Amino acid sequence: IGMELSTMLAKLGTEVTVVEMLDDILPGYDEDVTRLVRKRAEELGIEFHFGEAAQGWEEVAAAARVTTETEDGETSEYTAERVLVAVGRQPASDTCNVEAAGVESTDRGVIETDDAARTTVEHIQAVGDVAGEPMLAHTAYREGHVAAEVIAGEPSRLDYQAIPAAVFTDPEIGTVGLSAAEAEAEGFEPVVGEMPFRASGRALTLGIEEGLVRIVADAETEFVLGGQIVGPEASELIAEVGLAIEMGARLEDIAATIHTHPTLSEAVGEAAANARGAATHTLNR
Repeated sequence: IGMELSTMLAKLGTEVTVVEMLDDILPGYDEDVTRLVRKRAEELGIEFHFGEAAQGWEEVAAAARVTTETEDGETSEYTAERVLVAVGRQPASDTCNVEAAGVESTDRGVIETDDAARTTVEHIQAVGDVAGEPMLAHTAYREGHVAAEVIAGEPSRLDYQAIPAAVFTDPEIGTVGLSAAEAEAEGFEPVVGEMPFRASGRALTLGIEEGLVRIVADAETEFVLGGQIVGPEASELIAEVGLAIEMGARLEDIAATIHTHPTLSEAVGEAAANARGAATHTLNR
């Protein structure tokens, strides 16, 4: 949320300063993906201060003064007209008195559920942010569907591995499933295929020369495990990779699917083909 609104406000002409406790933006995403977002943000004039944790703020005239501190104890002050605190979400389970019903939750208030949205009390379901990560609207929608279907006696389940996420910055980021590092950590031998947008005719007509589509699969079976996209319409394009994971598709299934030319979606098919050593528009791995 912080980077999305920072990008929007900078494009509207606002001077934006981002103070981040970590050493880079968007932790959890591949470095070569976040690098493009940070590069574009700096081009928009966004000023970054890394390694500084906010300690508090106070009103000063018609502004707010924020105090930060580094690990070494050095403090800094920033004055701004508006301050956005973008440090995540807190489940509102404390408003539900779930303990009275015997439903267990973590110290952070997350209600523990299984893939059928059942809590530790079998006939009680929990959906949305109270059920924990990923705290996304489309996750909550699907959890609600699953809960209703289970209550109605249907054998419904939610595959959390196939839930996509998007960051609406410039450029956009879309992810789903496992990264190569995560796949390796889970015991897979990952194979990675990529298609840079600079090799896409449609991207070039849009003036896009940076960004890529990356698909991760299991080297032995070629089952699709995940994908990362940074570039135009990433939030739309990632759905195809999510579908592949949900239906248990292999690299060949995506690569053999004919994508309309010239479109951005061709990059998804090309990334899958690249992982198999059969790409048309890029050098094969």
